[in-house]
Order: sequence, then C-alpha cells, then structure tokens
Amino acid sequence: MQKLTILYDAECALCQQCRIFLGREPAYLPLEFVPLQSPDLATRFPGIDSLHPDREIIVIADTGEIWQGGPAWITCLYALRNYREWSYRLATPALLPIAKRLVAAISRNRHFLSSFFSQPHTNPPPDCHDQSCSTRSQP
Repeated sequence: MQKLTILYDAECALCQQCRIFLGREPAYLPLEFVPLQSPDLATRFPGIDSLHPDREIIVIADTGEIWQGGPAWITCLYALRNYREWSYRLATPALLPIAKRLVAAISRNRHFLSSFFSQPHTNPPPDCHDQSCSTRSQP
C-alpha cells in the first residue's frame, strides 16, 4: 500500500474539519482527498454508489482494498505517524465494535454536528486541484 484515497462530503463542515485534520498530520503515506461531489467520482471508482458513500467515510487503497465506516477511520489513523498506535488499539476485537458504533453514530448525525463548526468552505484549500486534494508522506 503506497497511497490512500479518502472520499469525503465537501458540503459537510464536520467532514471538512476531518479532512483538514488528516491533511495536516504527518503521514507514512500520501493521502488523497476526493469530495463526493467530484464530477468524476463514478468514473474513477466504478460502482462506488453501491457502497452509499454519502452515509459513511470510505477509504480506498491503491492496492484495491476498500474500508468503510469504523474500519475506514482506523485505516486513516494507521496512515498517520502520530496515531498509528491508536489504530492498532482500535482494531482489536475488544475495541473494534465500539469504534464501528461510534463512527456510525457520528456519520448518522454529521449534519447536526456540522452546526458546531464553521460553514463549509466554498473554495477548496490551496493544496487541492481538479476536485481532489493530496498530502505528501514524510519519510
């Protein structure tokens, strides 16, 4: 695995804050952020609509693995230098069900939770081009 693509809702302030957090953290591998509203989403990821990406976060590895919901967040944490240990903990049989339920609850209520954040950006951050954003990994 050399890169992760993270699908997020660019119209959701909570989702945008999560994207900003993930993008600012030092990472072991590059993270690409693609908004669900991207016009080429279905072309880049055929069949993605069947996973209902508007319901929970989806992470796609360059090797073809796909994670959704809690496992997707754990995969994001795994990619981050400061949170890899947390990913190992959350992936254990004791904590994985809790992580899944927590992410599902946040996903179901993300629009309400977004009201606690500033309004979504109308323009993408400066590191975004052609409806996707990338981070650089740090050795």
